[in-house]
Order: sequence, then C-alpha cells, then structure tokens
Amino acid sequence: MRFIKLAFLSILAGVLFTACAAPRFYVDQEWKGQSQPESVKVVFTKPVVGNPDDLKDDLPEFENNFVKWFGPQAKTYLTEEGRNKVKFSMKLIPGEELSMKKVKLGNEDFDAPAYNSMEGDATIHLVITAIWLGRESETYMTAQGNRASMAGDPMGTGYSTSNYFMSKCRYAFYDTKSGKLLGYGHAEGKAQYQFAVTKGDWEYALRDMIGKVLANTPVVSW
Repeated sequence: MRFIKLAFLSILAGVLFTACAAPRFYVDQEWKGQSQPESVKVVFTKPVVGNPDDLKDDLPEFENNFVKWFGPQAKTYLTEEGRNKVKFSMKLIPGEELSMKKVKLGNEDFDAPAYNSMEGDATIHLVITAIWLGRESETYMTAQGNRASMAGDPMGTGYSTSNYFMSKCRYAFYDTKSGKLLGYGHAEGKAQYQFAVTKGDWEYALRDMIGKVLANTPVVSW
C-alpha cells in the first residue's frame, strides 16, 4: 500500500510540474501557417564546452577549434530536419554583434537574441547563442518499498541519479526582409550515458537540440 501511495504521489507531482512549467518556445501564428522557407541563414556565437577533457577524449582533432566540428555538424542536422528542402548557411559571429530583445515567454521575461546585420538572399535568419555542451546529472526520488524500509528509511523511498550529456542554446527566428521576430526560445538536447561520454553522445545531444529549435516552425516539413 505504501508503494502504491508513493507511486501515485510521484505521478501527481510530475503532472503538476508539467502543467506549471513555463513554455520553452514561442512561434508567431501567422508564420506557423506559412509554407516551408527556401533558405535559412544561421548566425551563431562561439559554443562553450563545459568539460574540456571530454572534448579531448572524444573529438581530439577539434580540441583547439571546436567550432569546426560544431558548425558543419549543426548544418547537417538542420538540413536533415528540413527534409533536405531548405538551403542552410552558417556564419560564426562575435557575441558583441548581438543585441537582446525583451519579449515574453509565457509569463516570464525572455531575452531574444537579435542580429542587426541581416542581409543577403536568405528568407529567414536564425540566431543561436548561449550555446553550451557538457555534463549534467539529475537525481530522482524513487519508491523502494520494503527494501528502503529495511535500510532504515521509514518512508520507503530511495534516490536514483541519471547522467546526461547536454547541448543547450537560446535562439530566435527573423524574417530577413522585414526584420520581424517570428519565433524564439531556449532548447536543450540530451544523451544519457552510464560511465563515460562518447562521440555519439555529442552527436545525439546536438541533434536533439537542433530538432527542438526547429520544432513547431514551418522550417520542418512533414
């Protein structure tokens, strides 16, 4: 009975947390109903690596120039998410070339990155900044039943830790000609690992993040 009660409370807490969580993205409804753009120019700031030792172990050839891995890899995933129908171009820019637009994301204030030098033939500009890749851990409370009670825990609970390799960013979409802000948010991609991070975790986490950046926009054509 105690296990059932704890399980019910855990599920209820998860539902309440999900219901109360702030939204992670906004997409202009008019833009959402438009057709897939022909081209997107991606301007991005230098990514930050949280665990340099992982970079040295998993991507040694890019240890001193990580952006040479990040840029082409991100472009590959962007192109695949666009079903190879959108032409993507990439440009690394200094952070000082960006400004921030104060907007709302749900009820919270949000700084949407803005690039003031939008030019060229691309239909859409996608600005990506605050890019971070590294390790994180999450600890969960779990119901253990009699096993935890025998260990001296009167509530019959225990704790479980999961390890993730994360890829995070803040982003915004703009119409190149009008400069209109079309969408924005922050995205996280993650790959769970057991003992050590591998090259595949870098790839999976980045792909997951890119997918979330493009989700719910007309850039993704189903």
